[in-house]
Amino acid sequence: MLTSIDWVILHQKFGFILVVAAVLGGLVALIFLVTPLLGVVLKVYLRLLLLAVAVQIVLGAALYLMGHRPAHELHYLFGAGMAVTLGVTFAVSRRTPWPLSKLPLVIGAILAVVFAVLSLTSG
Repeated sequence: MLTSIDWVILHQKFGFILVVAAVLGGLVALIFLVTPLLGVVLKVYLRLLLLAVAVQIVLGAALYLMGHRPAHELHYLFGAGMAVTLGVTFAVSRRTPWPLSKLPLVIGAILAVVFAVLSLTSG
């Protein structure tokens, strides 16, 4: 059963889904600058995105152990950069007061888009 799954294709498809999700999160973050009502939605969305990134990292680690390597070694840096960016975003936004707490969320969402696109193009 497990041998019938093409893990590389699964990793690539899920990576594309992550890029689309990151872009949607970036758009929500830009809208969040204008309307404060989307703050809770953005926080939940970015947490779900962090969970999806963690699943993608586990999938990538399994592929690495199976002998599959990305085209560029920077692929590892971009994937880890996205996970660290989202983690730091939550840590910083939790400790800042309300008007300023939306800035780390917006910056983190935009950086997640950058790292997701770079990771997709390098792998």
